[in-house]
Amino acid sequence: MPDKSWPRGAVWRKWDIHVHSPASDGFKGDYNQFIIQLGNADCDVIGINDYFSVAGYREVVRRLSDPAGDTEGNAAYRDALEKLRSKALLPVVECRMTNVLMNKHGKSGQRLNFHLIFDPELSPEDIENFLKTQQVDGSSIGGRYADSAFLLNSVQVDFNDILKRLKADGSFRDRFLVWLPYDEYGGIDGIDPKTDQLLKLNLIRDADMLGSSNKNQTDFFLWKHPTYTEQQFREWFGVRKPCVKGSDSHNVNDELGRLKDHKSQPTDKYCWIKADPTFAGLRQILHEPEDRIFIGACPPKLEEVRSNATRFIDRLQITRSTDADTPDKWFACDVPLNADMVAIIGNKGSGKSALADILALAGNTHCDPEHFSFLVKNRFCERSGKLAKQFEVRALWADGTETTLRLNAKPDPNGVERVRYIPQTYLEKVCTETEPGQQSEFQAELRKVIFSHINEADRLGKHTLDELIEYKTEELKGQIANARREISRVNTDLVRLEDKSTPDYRARIEALLAEKQQELKAHKDIAPTKVEQPSEVGAEQKVAFDAIALKLGEERATLNRIDSETSEKRELQKTLAEKIALAGKIEGKIDTFGSEYARLGRETSDDLQRLGLELGKLVTVMIDKSMLVAARKKLTEEKTTVDAVLDGGAPDSLPSQKTACLERITALQGQLDAPNKRFQEYNEALRAWNERAALIEGSPEKGDTLKGYEAQLAYLRTGLPADIDKLRLQRREIAKGIHQSIAAIRDVYKAMFAAVQELISSSVVIKEGFKLTFESSIIVRNLAGELFDKYISANVGGSFYRKEKGTALDDIGGEFDVNTDEEALSYIDKIVSHLEHDMRTAQQSPMSIASQLRKNVDVKALYDFLWGLGYLEPEYSLKLDGKELSHLSPGERGTLLLVFYLLVDKSHKPIIVDQPEENLDSQTVYKLLIPVIKDVKKRRQIIMVTHSPNIAVVCDAEQIIHAHIDRAAGNEVIYTMGAIESPAINRYLVDVLEGTRPAFDNREAKYFAS
Repeated sequence: MPDKSWPRGAVWRKWDIHVHSPASDGFKGDYNQFIIQLGNADCDVIGINDYFSVAGYREVVRRLSDPAGDTEGNAAYRDALEKLRSKALLPVVECRMTNVLMNKHGKSGQRLNFHLIFDPELSPEDIENFLKTQQVDGSSIGGRYADSAFLLNSVQVDFNDILKRLKADGSFRDRFLVWLPYDEYGGIDGIDPKTDQLLKLNLIRDADMLGSSNKNQTDFFLWKHPTYTEQQFREWFGVRKPCVKGSDSHNVNDELGRLKDHKSQPTDKYCWIKADPTFAGLRQILHEPEDRIFIGACPPKLEEVRSNATRFIDRLQITRSTDADTPDKWFACDVPLNADMVAIIGNKGSGKSALADILALAGNTHCDPEHFSFLVKNRFCERSGKLAKQFEVRALWADGTETTLRLNAKPDPNGVERVRYIPQTYLEKVCTETEPGQQSEFQAELRKVIFSHINEADRLGKHTLDELIEYKTEELKGQIANARREISRVNTDLVRLEDKSTPDYRARIEALLAEKQQELKAHKDIAPTKVEQPSEVGAEQKVAFDAIALKLGEERATLNRIDSETSEKRELQKTLAEKIALAGKIEGKIDTFGSEYARLGRETSDDLQRLGLELGKLVTVMIDKSMLVAARKKLTEEKTTVDAVLDGGAPDSLPSQKTACLERITALQGQLDAPNKRFQEYNEALRAWNERAALIEGSPEKGDTLKGYEAQLAYLRTGLPADIDKLRLQRREIAKGIHQSIAAIRDVYKAMFAAVQELISSSVVIKEGFKLTFESSIIVRNLAGELFDKYISANVGGSFYRKEKGTALDDIGGEFDVNTDEEALSYIDKIVSHLEHDMRTAQQSPMSIASQLRKNVDVKALYDFLWGLGYLEPEYSLKLDGKELSHLSPGERGTLLLVFYLLVDKSHKPIIVDQPEENLDSQTVYKLLIPVIKDVKKRRQIIMVTHSPNIAVVCDAEQIIHAHIDRAAGNEVIYTMGAIESPAINRYLVDVLEGTRPAFDNREAKYFAS
């Protein structure tokens, strides 16, 4: 068979390794017909299978290698012979065991068959020589080898003996496989486990593969049965066993490849194997018994590629441009790509990342080119891309479309991103961020993937998760802002009242009261000395003095009236001024409300238009300020009148009237004789003294009077506590409303991430392998940091004295779940309580909050911060094995991010990752990343640059691309491609990833067996 290579690596092919030839007794047809059957068969690999013979295989190989065969036979024969040259043939020998056992169904004479599949690199003669030495009744097959009836009916061999002889023969060691039929003719399923269980288990353990197309049976041998443990399977079989099936054709009219049911009728099932069409490729199914075999009409991945051809890169060509003038070769590459997993390997500086960058450019990645490692200014794109523009890349997609770009081009951020690229530098940057909070690139990448899981209809026309969140929470945030303004207003009043509740404030009022009491006492001490009215006057004099006294009384009454009226007018003036200001404030609020309504109209106009609605028909607002304007006008007019009455410059004003009255009193007093004058002066002094005493005593409504201070002290004892409690309760209710709005935003998150939550819950790989959980919750974000950086000083005595801000609240907050409003508000209560009392002492001494604040910070600002709940944030959080994202190591972040890119991301576009293992330890790669990669490549094209044998080999990459730069040949970049089972590729894997075979053997020899 001519030497062939398969650069695309392991791809799904139809294999039929159970095809009998005319060398089998009872076969219907001759060799010419058989060649036509083989050449036209809808399968790529055919195992020519005869009883104790490879005569049929040898004959077909002879005809393929005989030049004269191209001129023999008819046109159909010659055409089929040519087609057959593109297929792979395997020599298969069907044998019957000497064992005859009791059937589990009670039938006697259970015959057991097995097949030996040989490496086609062995010569047919060597295989025949081995077969001819087999003994029948004490004699070797020898000269009866050509007797097909004898071989079928008479030859039986000891299973263990023939395997022992093959393994002992250096020519055959590791160059044959044992295929044991299970639930088909000659299969071991019929062995009665009650009498021959040990034999059955030993046969299965010694077989390389089993023959069955039954899904339940194949799953059983893959250890996928809920009844039994992995330990039980391991004790029974040693390793997982692949199951394959062939057509068991004995007739040239059979359709090869198509499997038959238990009644020997053709089905729509085929045996698909993902491997090179070689014996080495077949051996790979022993190591990957589940992923490399599919029995059915078509493997799901092939259907995926056919149905979504735009998502798979078929080929990449990198060539010199027609105007290139560089003497260096660099690129002249044609790289066919596997649709499953491609691993790019090579030594440092060999062109691995170059291929990744070029693939990303051709797929118009939206990753910032600054993270590229080859197509950057300081490397291939130096000097304004002078070298890079001399080469171009042509990407061909599975749907037939293609893209051609010069290598100095940049991705178009406005174009469609057809590949996802994660360069090594970008992955390192994201994974090593010092503060991976909500605004970090790490979180941004996770949000992109989460957004991909939101149904298109539920995205509401938004392009990012942040846009959608903002849209769906905008009104809730508006409610929070309004509530915080209301909280601030309440805090203003509350702080004023709380100031009055302090001992210092009470002491000040008591001191002012004592001062007033002393002032009144002193005033009483200077009461005017009483002067008696003169009695010894003549009749005529008495009449004159009585007339003057009468007029003085009238003037004093007038003066009292003026004073009383002035006091009333001043109170009225004050009241009118307050009402006018209040009317202006209300008018301003109405105007603001009107503006808000107008804004609502502008903001909802487009949305209402889409709904076919009008705001005016949903909300009716009528603003009529005429009554308010009239009331304010009337108040203003009244105040103008009062202002005029109290204006000292106006002749008819009360101050002017008082001046005139006092002048008249003075004039009347001047008409009296000395005794009466003294009496009248006494009366005037007494009036003034009483007036001053009344001012000192005041009233409960006047704060700076004796009775006012007494009323204030009474209020401090009785009314103040209730008023403070009322405001605190009001503040608490508003804060509860803020928390409910935050919780509503949290619930919005929860609804949006439901699809991701469902994926996490349903994926065994994510849920068990990564212990990944998703939570939408309310968290405390940097409360201690802001509290102690902006408001509270830890250098002042109190509960928080000398405490580090990072741990100051640890003893307080641990017991509260801020997801509930009551506990969140209780948390604040406890912080405030720690400020109001020194919890360091057993007495918990009362403390002044104001004394513990930073310079230029007041209590109201602290209250606004605490009760505004700005530090409570709704968060959608992922936890890896119970750890918050912010607490993950760079390696754990890298693992999680790759899981999201690979398993959670719904885009299904090809993903290119440059050396993901750089931040991951080998154990993490093996235990966590490999199961994810193996799962995802079933649906998506994955291309990885790697130095890790775990990723390239254990992940069973379908295609390996080895990169090498020949510096001596003009920096020629050489890419060699193929499957793991390709001998050349296998050598590259050992040399590059394991450090050569001797190095690998040296390490292996030093490891203890587990």
